[in-house]
Amino acid sequence: MPRPYRATRCQRLIQLLSLGLFIYLFSRAVGEPQVWSSGFFLKLDPVVATILALSGQLVWPGLLLWLITALAGRLFCGYVCPFGLTLDLVRGLKRLIFFRAKPKPPRPLAPRARFYKFFGLTALMAAAVAGLNLYFWAAPIPLVTRFYALLLYPAFTRAAHLASSARAFDGLAFMLIFFGLVFWLEWRWPRFWCRVLCPAGSILALFSRGPLWRRRVADTCTGCGRCRSACPAGAISPDGRSTLWGECFTCRACQEVCPTRAVRFGLTNRPGDRSMSAPATGLGCTRRALLGSAAAGLALAWGQSAGATAALGLAGYPLKRLVRPPGARPEDQFLLLCLRCGACYKVCPTNGLAPAGLAGGLAGLFSPFLLARRGPCEPSCARCGQACPSGAIPPLPLTEKSWAKMGTAVVLKETCLAWAEGRRCVVCQEVCPYGAVNLAREPGGLVAAPVINPARCFGCGYCQKHCPVSQPAIVVEAAGALRLEDSQYQREGLARGLKLGLDARPDEEIIPDDQPPPGFLELK
Repeated sequence: MPRPYRATRCQRLIQLLSLGLFIYLFSRAVGEPQVWSSGFFLKLDPVVATILALSGQLVWPGLLLWLITALAGRLFCGYVCPFGLTLDLVRGLKRLIFFRAKPKPPRPLAPRARFYKFFGLTALMAAAVAGLNLYFWAAPIPLVTRFYALLLYPAFTRAAHLASSARAFDGLAFMLIFFGLVFWLEWRWPRFWCRVLCPAGSILALFSRGPLWRRRVADTCTGCGRCRSACPAGAISPDGRSTLWGECFTCRACQEVCPTRAVRFGLTNRPGDRSMSAPATGLGCTRRALLGSAAAGLALAWGQSAGATAALGLAGYPLKRLVRPPGARPEDQFLLLCLRCGACYKVCPTNGLAPAGLAGGLAGLFSPFLLARRGPCEPSCARCGQACPSGAIPPLPLTEKSWAKMGTAVVLKETCLAWAEGRRCVVCQEVCPYGAVNLAREPGGLVAAPVINPARCFGCGYCQKHCPVSQPAIVVEAAGALRLEDSQYQREGLARGLKLGLDARPDEEIIPDDQPPPGFLELK
């Protein structure tokens, strides 16, 4: 006979170990070159594994999870998922804050509410097949990674005054509202996200409709209903004898509270055991609703490709203004593979990568781009590709990354001090690590002004970062960027006539004798 609370303690211990491993891999990905292991949990996500399988990539952690789920049920939801434990901690925080209030039983959910996650999964898959990535909205591991990477980690670094590792990201207000709503729903209905909205839960529910290791009830069950009240997944029938195995988290809370010890989890029935599945029909999961969800996903994909977002004002910047990380796949493939998990933002040493808001349109929401004014792309760094779990940014050796041209700098002559006002300024030339900025005096010009050599410009953004004008007079655009599928950047760069060498000097340098030395800005 098991001891009281033994099962729950075992579950909490495994959950804490899983969250500890997740946080360890997360923290290890900050500031270290070897960050491949930080994507393990992301590849374990069932939604991510399914989408990558549709795109031709097979990830073994996700495939292994499918097999385990078919044999032992939704162990991932009850024991491994860091988002699930985060929700449990948030629910415990409520009890800590309102410890004087009399505890109330959780509000019951309508039985048909559990089918909403299947509708969401159907819409996400239909949109993905049509080429639109929307799963980053609901896949649990990218969501919790984004929560820790873009909210908790920056808050921690600022609170701890870790100036060298402090981070700041755009779109935090939206994320606060989103997670605030998720946590409010968790306070009202335990595991609301997992039971009603999570598409990963719906995939695992399909794989665990008849697991071998499952809940079994003996004839000594009195039908008191305590197991049903204690079940966080709402998977037990009112009489306590039947189970919706696809909804069961295998947390064994029902076993803990059973007064007659009639509930156990095992592989086979003992004499007098029952292992019945509760009826799953007639609760709202109709074929018409599933077809409607698929149609909604296809409509979103069509709307994005047909320009409906432009009519709504959501088309964002032209492609030439959105500079992607070095080595990013071609745009359509990149947007489909990118999980919006925040791993690349987190490992960028200059804090230059940022999530795109509406700048990328509906399809590019939260996708990474270079915000050069905040931080340029460091030539000796290729961490974003090492951290990316989906291959949207492939891992590149520095010999290839140095040829993965991100874009081309453009001088805005109407605001440039040298071009517009005739004031001596050579900052962009001095900071350019590729020697792509030349100084030339055109007829009628008062001073030598910067001119960009596109063949030598990598698009790193150093010039834009250090431009002394408040609204930078030199900006990086994605024009001329190399976006390849085979990652043979050096070969392609040489074929295109690029000359991307570090510490190169400009082709010609015209600095009249009456001007100050390079890097010195003389104010009139």
